[in-house]
Amino acid sequence: MTTSNTNFSNVVGAYPFSQNDINGIFNKSLTDKNNYHHLVLENGLRVLLINDPQAERFAASLSVNVGNFQDPPEQQGLAHFLEHMLFLGTEKYPEAGDYQGFINTNGGSHNAYTSTNTTNFYFDIKPSAFEGALDRFSQFFISPLFSESLTQREKNAVDAEYKAKLKDEGRRNGQALKTLINPEHPYSDFTVGNLDTLKDRPNSPLREQLLNMYNAYYHSSNMALVLVANMPYQKMANLAKRYFVEIPQKEPKKAADFPALLTDKQPQLQFMRPLVDGHTLKFYYQIDAQEQNYKTQPTRYLSHILGNENKGSLYASLKSDGFINGLSAGLTADYGNNALFVITIRLTNEGMDNINVVAKRFFATLSLLQSTPINPMYLEEGLQLSQLMFNHQNYVNPQDLARSLSAKMLTIPYVDILSCFRLDTMADTQQVRRLLQQLTPENLLVQVISKKDMPENWASSALNWQTEKWYHSQYSNHFFSADFLNEIQTSVQSTHVSLPEKNRFIPTSLALIDEHQDTPSIVFEKDGFVYWNKSDAEFGKPTAMTFLALRYDHAADTERNTLLNRLWTRLFNDSVSESTYAPYVAGLGYSLYPHSNGLTLRTSGYSDKQNTYNAWLIDQLFLFRPNLARFEQAKIQLSKDLSNQKSRQAYHNASSALTMLITKNSFTIEQLEATLPSLTFDDLQGYIKAARQQFSVVGYSTGNITKEQTQAFADSVYQRFVGRLIAKDPIKIETKPLTTQTKHHYQFESTSDDSVVLYALLDTSSQIKSNAVTEKAYFAILTKLIGSRFYQSLRTQQQLGYIVGVQNLSTRNTPILGLLVQSPNKSTRTIINAMEAFLEEQKKWLPTVPQDTFDDIKHSLLNELSMKAKNLSDNALEEWHQIAKTEPDFDAREEWIKEVGNIKRKDFIAFISHKLALNETVKIMTHNKPFPQDIDDQSEWKEANTDTQNL
Repeated sequence: MTTSNTNFSNVVGAYPFSQNDINGIFNKSLTDKNNYHHLVLENGLRVLLINDPQAERFAASLSVNVGNFQDPPEQQGLAHFLEHMLFLGTEKYPEAGDYQGFINTNGGSHNAYTSTNTTNFYFDIKPSAFEGALDRFSQFFISPLFSESLTQREKNAVDAEYKAKLKDEGRRNGQALKTLINPEHPYSDFTVGNLDTLKDRPNSPLREQLLNMYNAYYHSSNMALVLVANMPYQKMANLAKRYFVEIPQKEPKKAADFPALLTDKQPQLQFMRPLVDGHTLKFYYQIDAQEQNYKTQPTRYLSHILGNENKGSLYASLKSDGFINGLSAGLTADYGNNALFVITIRLTNEGMDNINVVAKRFFATLSLLQSTPINPMYLEEGLQLSQLMFNHQNYVNPQDLARSLSAKMLTIPYVDILSCFRLDTMADTQQVRRLLQQLTPENLLVQVISKKDMPENWASSALNWQTEKWYHSQYSNHFFSADFLNEIQTSVQSTHVSLPEKNRFIPTSLALIDEHQDTPSIVFEKDGFVYWNKSDAEFGKPTAMTFLALRYDHAADTERNTLLNRLWTRLFNDSVSESTYAPYVAGLGYSLYPHSNGLTLRTSGYSDKQNTYNAWLIDQLFLFRPNLARFEQAKIQLSKDLSNQKSRQAYHNASSALTMLITKNSFTIEQLEATLPSLTFDDLQGYIKAARQQFSVVGYSTGNITKEQTQAFADSVYQRFVGRLIAKDPIKIETKPLTTQTKHHYQFESTSDDSVVLYALLDTSSQIKSNAVTEKAYFAILTKLIGSRFYQSLRTQQQLGYIVGVQNLSTRNTPILGLLVQSPNKSTRTIINAMEAFLEEQKKWLPTVPQDTFDDIKHSLLNELSMKAKNLSDNALEEWHQIAKTEPDFDAREEWIKEVGNIKRKDFIAFISHKLALNETVKIMTHNKPFPQDIDDQSEWKEANTDTQNL
């Protein structure tokens, strides 16, 4: 609870605190090395200045107290559209792409979002460009142009953003739910905007509507600014004043008084048809707004019990019957005077068939909770865990910190701006009791999402399917039937469910070790078994990470073995889910995941009990015996998951398709789907038996753990495996052999109506090299050089779509440049032609790139590569990646830095010109719509082969 000495004498408008008042005003985490300062500029703008001594990029965020709830009824999505328009030129910097280009050239990133009551703009950038970025950024809020031509053009981008999510289940479910909400409440509205809602109205042009909203809400008293940098406080204060004091000051608008979310005139039950294969049951309870309770957070009591997964819990009860795959409980944001407490239950097929039992057991659990005295143990435990995790939190990077805190400043007193992320005191029993009293049928909404038969006995009327206006989902709304209400009222305490026991995994020792190693080293080695360690408490946290990989033959060399490996992992995770929940809540997590060499068990969190927990998990893995019923359920769920991958955002699937095409022993979704039905329970038992019979082990522990502790743990693990260990080198994940100047295209399956094209250029000349560092560095610089140009041309000017970008997809020893466009209204042919025209332009432009532009890009890449780890996991994951190889190279990052530093402009131009002008690359295009026949005929594109060894 300390801040640095601060001189407020030269800060105009600063709060009139004496020095003694300022010291200790912010309640910081024990691991937080930042210093925080609050001031108010003479125009009334609230500013938080954060001196971060570890910052390697500097950041800023400005939040405005305006969002979807302030949209005019006839212009839904206007606040979101306004957010878009501020990026498209100001009086001082009129070029539409100036801000984006400056950020990109200087190694930064930027974005914005619009929520119910907040619009948040943020960026980060290299230190030397921070002031230039602030200059451009601040003009958004001083003198935006709102060009008429760009206004008419940019609404197409908003429409494309809307259409890109037309088949997003979250959007579809959420918008359908809004049909149950009080239509007088703005939460019931459509928030994104599209061409129907964003258009010129009679006597009200769209640009005029933008200006009206901007002038009404975009003023200093309605904003909060956060700057994060490694620079003296006074210098940051001067920057804030210099660039943001001209934001106009106005009297703040009176806060709107919103009606209740629910009314007795609205239905409370909704049946909905999803696009994906799955079943979800959701209970929404309207409760009082909770943001003002940030110091006590009484809803944690409810979520702790209802979302509990320990033995005896609602989750465990339903899971043991095979009815559910998951259950969670949590809180939405405040929507005016109300919030929603939400319980989400993911049902199995059998659970959907027995949905009445699931609901009855839920209401019985709720009845038990409401009829039981408030248990102070849960409140004390919640307070202890919250403060423990706050005091040992990870480093938060400048951009995330700025974005998060600027939004909080709109509603939270600045003295609590840091401590609002943890409990300050226990909630009192009256607060909790008040919440429990609100979990009544009158405050309840129920949503059932499934393709199967619905529980029609819950509804007071016959099914009446309708089409939701914006996302076109099929839904049927109803009032509750008398039978359903009676089911709720007559639910009694269930013998299936009990309340949680005390969490015994909360750490008791938080002491830090005094050992330190710079590089991992082997501390235990036997035939078929090698264990590494790096004792490292440099981050000042009592945490550790442990990795243990089991490598066995034929782990994933065929579709069959790939699926069996996944099923083993799923079934094991399912078998220990109840026992691993308490450790998870206490900050001790685990992950078991399959890969081409076998399985890896990873644990992370507090070091106190981690080795004991790890040993228990290993024992459980070898004691585990699958059962037939669970196997059949896992097959069904895996089949659904494979099928549902086609419903992911199309651009994600384009990248996955490229990876599959170029990687040896990689299988398509269709190949896996075709193999899955033939797998038997005997197949799985045989696979597990063979895998556990002979294998090799490589392990790694790092963090707040001594070499002696790691050696003892490694020895205990080794003793468990004596007689099963064999020497085995890892299988290398390799790129398929590629022939230069060839062109391949591949159509992947997708449910999206958008057209998406990922156009990849691969450098094959480097495939004979072990790591191709220089070539990958060239491609990394190329990506940065043309990124903003591609965005400006294909998105801003040509309006091809909302999702437009250049990606560095380099992998292993293969440099890869990817051009991506996802469009709701342009054909695959149009996209391809635009991409090829762009590449032709770059062939001419790249040889002329100015030296200073090249140097800026090169230095921004060097800054990225040189960034130091801020959290244990940053180092651990990178080191584990090397340890998992046959020949670890812990100097790989330094090699990269050296190679990039040695690159000269003339050498880069020569290399890239050779690759682009002479077409010395392999071109691979993944797309979700049929490939244009005329392009295929004219340009010698060939359909890619999905063979696992050759393209």
